[in-house]
Amino acid sequence: RTWSATSLGFLLLFSASPLKAADGKAVLEKNCSRCHAVTLSAVSPLAAAPNLWTVLRSYPTERLEFELAEGIGSRHRDMPQVQFSTEEIRSILKYLNSE
Repeated sequence: RTWSATSLGFLLLFSASPLKAADGKAVLEKNCSRCHAVTLSAVSPLAAAPNLWTVLRSYPTERLEFELAEGIGSRHRDMPQVQFSTEEIRSILKYLNSE
């Protein structure tokens, strides 16, 4: 059987161990909240940093999975490149789709 990127994204999001949206929020807080807001209505601690919840929700699911796995690249020198594990990606997707 051939799976489309959307089907794989769905499987990645809803298979294996049950995750809670709070798990994904915690991953983003740990890795990104020093500069970025990670909830819908929050303001980023660093004025120039966009609200990450809003930015990540704008990506198509399959593109976001790729970016998170490869390491969302830094667009400036102060932003570290963070690569997330498959489990972390699943939890982030669960969080972003919980609202």
